[in-house]
Amino acid sequence: MKIFGTIYPFVESNTLDLKYGRQVANFDFFKFLLSQSSFDEYHIFCLNVSHFNLTKNRLLQFPLDTEKKKKIYLFLYNHLIDKLRSTEYYIFHLGGWGYFFPGFVYLRNKYAKNKFPITGLIHSLNGIETKYHALKICTAPLLPYDAIICSSIAGEKVLKKTFIDIMTSEAFSSQSISFAGTYKVIPLGFDPIFLQSTDRKKCRQQLSLPQNATIFLTLNRFSPQTKADIYPLLKTFKRLRAENKEQNPILVMAGAGTDNQIKLIRQMIKEMDIVNCTRMITNFETHLKPSIYGAADVYVSLSDNLQETFGLSVIEAMASGLPTVVSDINGYSELVNHSVTGFKIPTRWLDQINLAELAEIIDFNTMQLILAQCMVVDLEILYSTLQTLLKDPHLRRKIGDKSKEKARDNYNWEVIIKKCEEFWADLYQQSQLNQLKDDTIHTPLIDNPFRNNYLEAFKHYPTTIINDTNLCCLTKDGIEVQRNRIIPLPYLDVTSILQSENIITIIDCLKTKKRKVADIISLNSLSIDQDIIKYTLLWMAKYGLIQILDG
Repeated sequence: MKIFGTIYPFVESNTLDLKYGRQVANFDFFKFLLSQSSFDEYHIFCLNVSHFNLTKNRLLQFPLDTEKKKKIYLFLYNHLIDKLRSTEYYIFHLGGWGYFFPGFVYLRNKYAKNKFPITGLIHSLNGIETKYHALKICTAPLLPYDAIICSSIAGEKVLKKTFIDIMTSEAFSSQSISFAGTYKVIPLGFDPIFLQSTDRKKCRQQLSLPQNATIFLTLNRFSPQTKADIYPLLKTFKRLRAENKEQNPILVMAGAGTDNQIKLIRQMIKEMDIVNCTRMITNFETHLKPSIYGAADVYVSLSDNLQETFGLSVIEAMASGLPTVVSDINGYSELVNHSVTGFKIPTRWLDQINLAELAEIIDFNTMQLILAQCMVVDLEILYSTLQTLLKDPHLRRKIGDKSKEKARDNYNWEVIIKKCEEFWADLYQQSQLNQLKDDTIHTPLIDNPFRNNYLEAFKHYPTTIINDTNLCCLTKDGIEVQRNRIIPLPYLDVTSILQSENIITIIDCLKTKKRKVADIISLNSLSIDQDIIKYTLLWMAKYGLIQILDG
């Protein structure tokens, strides 16, 4: 039986209106994994009760047939270790590589019935936490068939350089650390809805855009710190408009942003005197995206930021049949075939700046803005490219058709899920072979040094610790609960630990006399671990149902 598992919260929002790259990519991956992959079961471990309910509600909105829905199982985290012990998993895949991956490796090695492969996916790699994640990964006991999936070759190179920095650092020269897993480049995908034909005239009517214009579209977050500085594009477009008025070029800027970010762009537009040939579509609902692409003639994205490892909006535009004009940077460079499916505008950067030494202590967004402000797009080549596309409708259609073809053949989620399944099959086969040769592959059973051992580290905080000799007795409130069977409601996130039937059982056993904690633990009617029994007793004392006395 092929069982897929994940501990990563692919569902992060209770709204369908997702705007940011990572959330969109992870949610779409999850949606198409469930609908198009060939697993017999899907085990989704949720962060807490709220996340469990959120995931459950979102799954109800998925257009899955009844048989497919029967294969999906939701669990809370407190079930994870028991499921690892009892279930033979085929793969665990995480929508990230840092926060959950290393810690889960320790759990898999310690508790899993079979040593299944674990894979994780990169997104942005420019965060302050990247090196910390790399250290955790390089010190974690990964197995040879654990893997990090990179959405681009550019991202893979960054990750490899980061691991090398950690492994060769003088700070760890006395230790032998390395990345013991493997890499695989598999791009992200787009929703097939973008492949559907749209009526340009209707799309423009819907968005109140002029019918007789040549529309250049940019669709990004309105953030110079985390996406792109819009100024170079506005400056170039002002010139394009001034020298080609007869073609009536219009620049449409669509995206999400704060009030201040949007205000700043409007101020730039006003100062450049291009109000009449620009439009802004701000914080739009996601269902409008196909119409926004459908209304355009050319797509432009001049990312100058290090956070980009792929380019979801680029492949959405390609799938929509638009010629794309992108900065020759990061993952963008791999998406566009120059002069075939679009155009890549050369960029220039620097290789040294003393301010970079402050990267760990300076405000993150400030640092990213400093680095992005010296990432230069060649404005002359940008202008000539936009002018060529403006004047040649035939070229726009020709390149747009090639762009759509490439997107359909390479970035459709159906294609991506198939590539993932093929890769997972290879990893699973390696895991089976390695487990047959158990004498050559030793699974390190070591504790996670990055896990906070709260109970030991903070043991001196309370006056005393509950023990087996402590005596428990009912209070007046406990006697009342024994009579009416109504207990206080626990907070949602601890309801999976505090079972009402166990609380009632404990109250009943204390009805006639005091009992030692050890005696309560030995009750046959309590089929839970003793640490959970002690937890329950402490909660009952906290809520005034029992008293815990020194024995």
